[in-house]
Amino acid sequence: MTVAVPYLESIEVDIQPVAESLEIVPHKNDPLRKLRKSNPEELERRVNDAYMLMLQGGSRRENCNQLATKYNVSYRQAENYYFKAQELMKTDMYDNRQQILNQVNNMRLHTINKALKRGNLQVVAHLLDSLARSAGEGTPEQEANYAPTLNITINEKGHSSQAEVLDQNSHS
Repeated sequence: MTVAVPYLESIEVDIQPVAESLEIVPHKNDPLRKLRKSNPEELERRVNDAYMLMLQGGSRRENCNQLATKYNVSYRQAENYYFKAQELMKTDMYDNRQQILNQVNNMRLHTINKALKRGNLQVVAHLLDSLARSAGEGTPEQEANYAPTLNITINEKGHSSQAEVLDQNSHS
């Protein structure tokens, strides 16, 4: 079978690239989609509120429920604010770790003095143990330094051993 194709003329068309005008839209299941939609100031305010709730205590569920109610968002969106605040807290804690450790040790020393005045020797012993551990005592590396050593020496064959000397004395 033969199909006849009539002669087609070429048509010139002015085609503009479309990719420049397209906006990348996040997938509908993207958990940060709503975060990206809100303005940066509002997002920062909500994350700071989540951070303050974390500092006040309470469970993650309680804090996320409070955020969801306050901002009229879903629980999942409130969790996104909470997780963002957790990242901030990790950064803050990492940066301030040495300062916090110094403050904790000062509080321990102060509490030791108070406990000594009151005669709470168990509290004192516990806090002293805690101070020692924070200074690195009791770590596996430290314990390895105090491990007993065993020295074994082997006498040469030419020398008689103590057992042979005893054996000779019993026969005489």
